[in-house]
Amino acid sequence: MWRGVLIPLLLLAACSFKAPNGDDGDDGGDDTSDGGDPNDTDGDGVTDGDNCPGMANSDQKDTDSDGLGDVCDNCPMVANPPKMTMGAAAPIQRDHDGDNIGDECDLCPHLKGGTSDLDGDGDKIGDACDPESTMPNPAPYWNGFYEAPDSNWYAATAGGAITDWEVAMQGDKLGWRQTVLDDARHQLLFKTEQQEHYVQSSIVITEILGSADVASATVTYGYGISGSTAVWFSCGPRHIKQGNMDVIVSAVQNNDVDEKLDTGAWSAGSFLGAVVDVTGRGDRVGSTQPKQGTSALACDVSSGAATGRATTTSLYIPDGLTGLRAYATRAWFDYIFIVEPRPRP
Repeated sequence: MWRGVLIPLLLLAACSFKAPNGDDGDDGGDDTSDGGDPNDTDGDGVTDGDNCPGMANSDQKDTDSDGLGDVCDNCPMVANPPKMTMGAAAPIQRDHDGDNIGDECDLCPHLKGGTSDLDGDGDKIGDACDPESTMPNPAPYWNGFYEAPDSNWYAATAGGAITDWEVAMQGDKLGWRQTVLDDARHQLLFKTEQQEHYVQSSIVITEILGSADVASATVTYGYGISGSTAVWFSCGPRHIKQGNMDVIVSAVQNNDVDEKLDTGAWSAGSFLGAVVDVTGRGDRVGSTQPKQGTSALACDVSSGAATGRATTTSLYIPDGLTGLRAYATRAWFDYIFIVEPRPRP
């Protein structure tokens, strides 16, 4: 099921109605002077335990039994009870992209838009975030980073500590922030291996180590150990000190060294402080079997209207772990959305 973000619990709206409980309608109101009940703010006749206190629903219908009536539930067919969430004064139904569709039933919980829930192949992944919209894919993994990394995540070897990462607000959004600024890798990995990769996140680099020759914040995919070497693919923004350049990288890295690299030009200004949407993809080439073949890699980056792309290939298999990485930066990650671009078993 989806997990996800910040939006008020109830859609509180002024509702016009003819007041019940003896209101004679002489002033059109629901005050006690003409029979209205001050404890029934929405005028639906329910005063004790109203499951939509801001919207009239006399039948109190709650199809998914999550404690909220259907008329004020942002997922009326899927249980998503309100949860305490940083930045909210009271428990909320989480809706990461703010499209009034709760994370638990949103087919693209990170993408706001009227078409994000079209699903041409019926795999419960919206076409707007489906790497293969005409072929059913395995179920996705989604994390809106509302809580600190749990037991499904761990710090990579020589990749810092899990305590380097915290839940933090960036503007009005909630996500994970890598807090240590040094000339080293801080890499967080999701424990479930993927055979192929389609990874989306939104990144804000908030600080760059001035003494570092290169600094970056990227998504990791295809992470594995080859002998004594950690190997992974990287996709995202990179700052190069020499020439004060910002580029997009699609890289094959081993122990923090670029084994193979393609850079895409970026002419839309500095990445520092910008919201950068990243999509990394790794497809198997030359085989359809797990642990076989080679990899075709692509990295797509956008910030506002600006877009860019970098691509490369690797002789390594695509199979491996997925995660987040910051190098010589403090960086904030809004979410992670992972799909395998292969047929569903």
